[in-house]
Amino acid sequence: MKEALLLLHFLGLIIGTGAGFAVFVIGYLAPGFPATGKRDVLLRLFPLRYISYVGLLLLILSGGMLIQPYWPHHEELAWFGTKMVFIGVIAAASIFGMFQMRRARLSTDNNAFKMLSYAGKGSFVSSHIVVAFAGYTFHLTVAPGAGAPA
Repeated sequence: MKEALLLLHFLGLIIGTGAGFAVFVIGYLAPGFPATGKRDVLLRLFPLRYISYVGLLLLILSGGMLIQPYWPHHEELAWFGTKMVFIGVIAAASIFGMFQMRRARLSTDNNAFKMLSYAGKGSFVSSHIVVAFAGYTFHLTVAPGAGAPA
């Protein structure tokens, strides 16, 4: 069961970060797009954001199930609390992003795209921090022979 959950967890990581990285790169390229079709191009890229949200949801659900055996001792897991804080930052940025996408679709105000860009960049940086602290938490703390549940 643990292997299947790990597979789902890494699948969520691939889906979420793959789509998120694509959106991140396109966001840096967007200022160079021609002004006439820029809005339409950015609106057509929203499905990539939704794909990244699906990856995030898969990560959160599988991660919640994976942490169950360790939960009674989660305070002992190095950097686990920090990792959870940044997962919260990503979730908040994603929710904020969904509202900004709705706002961008319904109005011609380009401020929604700017706010969406900020949310995406914050989520991008936070996701790297989460991956780093996940490595510290589960590789260094839950090493073989450290008394971790099998």
